[in-house]
Amino acid sequence: MESQNPGVQFSIEAWDREIRIGDTSSEFYGLIEVMDNNPLVCADSMSVPGPGATLALIALAPLAQAGLIVDSPVLVLNFEDDHAEIEQAVASVGWLDGLAIHAEPTDLSGVLAATAMVCVRSPLEFEELQSLYEETFGRSFYIRSTEAAWTPDVVLQKPYAMYRLSIQTDHPTSLVTVRVLSDPNGKCGASQVIHAMNVMCGFEESLGVS
Repeated sequence: MESQNPGVQFSIEAWDREIRIGDTSSEFYGLIEVMDNNPLVCADSMSVPGPGATLALIALAPLAQAGLIVDSPVLVLNFEDDHAEIEQAVASVGWLDGLAIHAEPTDLSGVLAATAMVCVRSPLEFEELQSLYEETFGRSFYIRSTEAAWTPDVVLQKPYAMYRLSIQTDHPTSLVTVRVLSDPNGKCGASQVIHAMNVMCGFEESLGVS
């Protein structure tokens, strides 16, 4: 259905429903993978994050929800985006002390990229870090880790985002670096909206995009 808002409107018989993009005022807002999906099945509307907030949540949500962040993260994007929404998105997963956001516009064949640098409580070994992200995203079709060459091709024209982790272990804090890539029409765009609609309708999460 035609909509005045970014996103999609759809109907189930007489029930009109809506998915928005980047609307933090929505009753339900967030990254599907870190939300309680049960209320979405009965929701009239919800909002997925915008591109910058999506990448920030992929990078930071597992650490924030585990209570491991000890200082304001630094987030570097290769595009300009709404800093206020990014801060609100990260606050929604438990980190309330803000973050430093920098845009360094770079052409990666149209692919959107983010690098997050985060001080976390030690001890945290790399295997524990991997397990934390695997626990959050391991069952998702739309967010994956990769050891392949870190180039735009890993996500170009694909519906899922890719992330890569590294850690410099020290005491009393360690530095975690999380890099994330997504096609603007993939996890940072239309694919995420379709994912939300599939959840709201009770369909398989990859229906229509796999």
